[in-house]
Amino acid sequence: MQHSTGRRPSWKIAPPSRSLLAHWFWRGLTGLVFAGTIAMLFVQPVSAAPKSWSGSWRVTLALPGGPLPFGLEVRQGKAGVSATLINPPERMRVERVSLDGERLTLAFPSYGSLLLLVRGADDRITGIAELARSTGPASLAVTGQRGAWRFEAQPARPAADLSGRWLMTYGKDAQRGLVQLRQTGTQVSGSVQLPSGDFRYLAGEVSGRKLSLSTFDGNAATLWTAVFDGKAINGAQFTATGSPAGTAWTARRAGKTVVEPVAVEKAKGRELAFSFPDSSGRRISLTDQRYKGKVVVVTLGGAWCPNCHDEAVFMGPYATRRQREGLEVIALQFEYGTDKAKAFRLIDNFKARYKLPYPLLLAGEPTPESTKAALGALGPVKVYPSTIFIGRDGRVREVHIGWAGPATGMLNARAKADFDATVTRLLRERS
Repeated sequence: MQHSTGRRPSWKIAPPSRSLLAHWFWRGLTGLVFAGTIAMLFVQPVSAAPKSWSGSWRVTLALPGGPLPFGLEVRQGKAGVSATLINPPERMRVERVSLDGERLTLAFPSYGSLLLLVRGADDRITGIAELARSTGPASLAVTGQRGAWRFEAQPARPAADLSGRWLMTYGKDAQRGLVQLRQTGTQVSGSVQLPSGDFRYLAGEVSGRKLSLSTFDGNAATLWTAVFDGKAINGAQFTATGSPAGTAWTARRAGKTVVEPVAVEKAKGRELAFSFPDSSGRRISLTDQRYKGKVVVVTLGGAWCPNCHDEAVFMGPYATRRQREGLEVIALQFEYGTDKAKAFRLIDNFKARYKLPYPLLLAGEPTPESTKAALGALGPVKVYPSTIFIGRDGRVREVHIGWAGPATGMLNARAKADFDATVTRLLRERS
């Protein structure tokens, strides 16, 4: 064993040759290039990775009378992608959503409609909406961008507060209706009720003297524009397949005027007989043993009808709750076109969406001739939905025409109360 002498040894290292430096330099560089190449094979470039759709979008439909805006909220997560249509205060979940890279599909099987949206490199949306209409599918161009405003990003200061009830005159035949508005700052929400039904949740704003409202629920689409002149609101309403000139309307403060949400017709002594199939081919008639001695409510509607969707939200739970008391419900559906297979798919999707516990039957098309053939003396149907009330004795007692949906507030409450009062009165009778 060698012992230290206490002196630092003197080590001399010869500098490496130029050839040795070159060897190690190029060996290291080759390794880096190889590693980078492998990484590029398995890692997608950041610039090519799809951006998230999550967030709030301002989407517009190109109507003949101008762009109709609505809100769209998209959420992406481990459970997949979901979307919500926003017409404040309503938030409506899209029935089916699929995402393929930059392509987002919003489908509404209970309506038979869909939206195909594509996001560009500038984070803007283009696409097309296919909406169900009596004349066939209506195709509308769609655009969109991130944001949550409705009509104007910075609306002008309102000239007035339009909150309250307004009596409306609508269209060439001067239909009488009720407009209800709720305004906070520039933001406005409300509803329009006509004898034929309401237009669901309207949302928009007041900018100066200009009032703008719109709604879109996956199929039903309306745009309302007007100007307040200090006493009245005057404007036009536009639809997806209507005239570019729209339908004229005017409204003045309603005061204490009462507007009935539905028309009620007494129909004592009339009889109703039918036999129509459900999607399984089973035919159902009022003479079936299931309905003998029962109170039967027959709803008249269609999957294309937005007010029928609102009525179904109420009718399903109500039918379940009162069935044990002797109430039965049957839905007669009048669907567009002669393709029965397509009609039954719509009916089944409509039934599934609202978990309806009663049979839905295909009774024909929503035309005067078809509804007259289906209902006899009680036809034709002019307003959807309408409701036929049959007593325990099997005779028609009342017909309620129209429906006021949840957007109408007190009118909806009154419509449900009137419906319940009629059913309760008939259930108390003995056949």
